[in-house]
Amino acid sequence: MKRFFLLVLIVLVAGAWAGQLMMQDTGYVLVAFKQTTIETTLWVFLIAGLIAFFIAHGLVNLFFNTHLPWEKFRNWREKRQQKAANKETLKGFLQLSQGDCLKAQNLLSQSAEKSGVPLINYLAAARAANEGGDHQNADLLLKKALKAAPEADVTIKITEAQFKVNRGQVEAALTLLLNLRRTEPRNKQILVLLKEVYVGLDDWQGLVDLLPDLKKYEALTNSQLQRIEKDACLGLLKQFKQQNTLTDENAVKHLQSLWVTLPKTVAKQNDVVAEYAQQLIEHKGFAAAETLLRETLNNSWSEKLIELYGQVQIAKPRKLLDQAKAWLSAHPESHGLRLALARLSLLNQEWEEAAEYYQMTLASQETPEHLAEYARLLKHLGKPLEASEQLNRSIELLSSQLPDLPLPPPALKAT
Repeated sequence: MKRFFLLVLIVLVAGAWAGQLMMQDTGYVLVAFKQTTIETTLWVFLIAGLIAFFIAHGLVNLFFNTHLPWEKFRNWREKRQQKAANKETLKGFLQLSQGDCLKAQNLLSQSAEKSGVPLINYLAAARAANEGGDHQNADLLLKKALKAAPEADVTIKITEAQFKVNRGQVEAALTLLLNLRRTEPRNKQILVLLKEVYVGLDDWQGLVDLLPDLKKYEALTNSQLQRIEKDACLGLLKQFKQQNTLTDENAVKHLQSLWVTLPKTVAKQNDVVAEYAQQLIEHKGFAAAETLLRETLNNSWSEKLIELYGQVQIAKPRKLLDQAKAWLSAHPESHGLRLALARLSLLNQEWEEAAEYYQMTLASQETPEHLAEYARLLKHLGKPLEASEQLNRSIELLSSQLPDLPLPPPALKAT
């Protein structure tokens, strides 16, 4: 309000001053063009020029801001086309969700150019084509997507990598993903796809090397990460077992070098520890296996690991037996511990004690292998009849696992 009154005051003062000037001297202006002359006072000329300026300014604004009929028609037509394209896009997505890949591909690709965001249409159409088995058109649609939105090249290449993984073209997908990872090292989708590719290629070392980034950038949930970590380390250990041609001594050294490169969290996964310890035992790396198994069992009891502990052989087996007996008070019902005690008693040449532990083991669970072990001990203890009974029981258990096939009638005993 104050500004308005100030403006009015300025206008009044300026008007009074201008009026005073007009009364003192009206001025004279002569405009001549060829044979035409215009004579007027200076003040009339200035006012006429000012009025002409405002009229011209208004006409220019009117011309440029007013939508001419053909512009209105063009805008109406573009809006109508975009509305139709949006309807086709929606229908395309519905068809895709219902599994009709061919209709979805056609609807989405045809409406792409008129869509407000053609990239979405092309990507969805490419996915429909790929799921429908039309790989050639899927790749062509990805190229159109890249042309429509070159700034989305990373997203488009990730989609291309997904297609290759789905088609089983894992080696081609690996090359593409490794190139993407150089420019986008934190991209979770790239890391997850790399994980799938490494699994598909049985490239366990590559997967182990990828684990730190999967964890660092939270590309997987904790449960997923633990599972893939376990699979990777088990796969790497089993792969070594299959391909190993080294001597026992060199194999143990290689296994120990491999173990220290694995994530420290695998020491808490008993399946991985069991595989590593089993291979150490097979290659006579008993000292390393004993230390690992003892430390792991002290922290986390495992029936599988205590059974492996019973297979360890060192120069002074009394240490093993004493350790196993120390665990017995905390785990009196452990089947694996009883079996380990039986075997470790044999190592210490405590035959009768071993027999007792075998009896306790078989009382809780009978297996053909353990019955055969006990029968062998009984035979050497001079108890052939008892040994024969255990062997017969072992054979019965094995027979129950054999295929159900026709057999001749039992032979008659000679009289």
